[in-house]
Amino acid sequence: MGLARETYYIYLRDLKTWLAQPAAVVSTVLSSAFVFLFFGSPLKSVVTLPGFPADDYQAYLTGMVIVMTVVFSGADAAMAMLTDILSGYFDKLLLAPINRFSVLLGSLLTAGTRALIQVVIIVLMATALGVSFKGGVIGALVVIVAAAIFGIAWACLGLAIALKTKSAQVTQSSWLLFMPLAFLTTGFMPKELLTGWFKVAVTINPVDYVMSGIRAIIIQGWAWGAILPGLWALVATTVSMTAIATWLYRRATA
Repeated sequence: MGLARETYYIYLRDLKTWLAQPAAVVSTVLSSAFVFLFFGSPLKSVVTLPGFPADDYQAYLTGMVIVMTVVFSGADAAMAMLTDILSGYFDKLLLAPINRFSVLLGSLLTAGTRALIQVVIIVLMATALGVSFKGGVIGALVVIVAAAIFGIAWACLGLAIALKTKSAQVTQSSWLLFMPLAFLTTGFMPKELLTGWFKVAVTINPVDYVMSGIRAIIIQGWAWGAILPGLWALVATTVSMTAIATWLYRRATA
């Protein structure tokens, strides 16, 4: 009970800090609107290509926008903890009579909540643009929960970078690592219409499997052939990233 209570207060403090910066929430809306506006409408005719799996390009893009948002939020979550480390507040927390892992758990729960809020905004925006979730209301909820969990996984990677380097410059630049993982996917075009090295990169990129699973719920419904690989990729990524972040956190606080 002590760990849960301490984690709750750390989580509440981190969440209030994030919500105190409206620009952090507004930027999600603007970036998502940018993708829908500058890619959705101009490229809507690509759905007429033979073999394209959707009849609404906005719906096809929605999966990419969701995954891209939670992947890029990993660096933001890391900066919050790094700010505490560089300011000395992190050391004060470690000296307090609390379980040290409550700090890590609170940060990860905040990252998951941030991802959840961001994805809810994207889902509402997509719905306003006429996107219909073939998986229904339950499908939309599954997408939101899956994306929130994926947000925690990428927050772990960001935290691992921050804990290992303790450098604001390196942590801020970590989006350069996240970018290829977010864009070397079938976000804009299905794998069947890709060629060369790009198709190979997409095949080995775990982010694409999660994206494909989420997109399948949106444009097809309960297409388990695409959903199950995405589910396994989500579980594997989350478990491995959490293990790495926990190991580095233990070393940093030993």
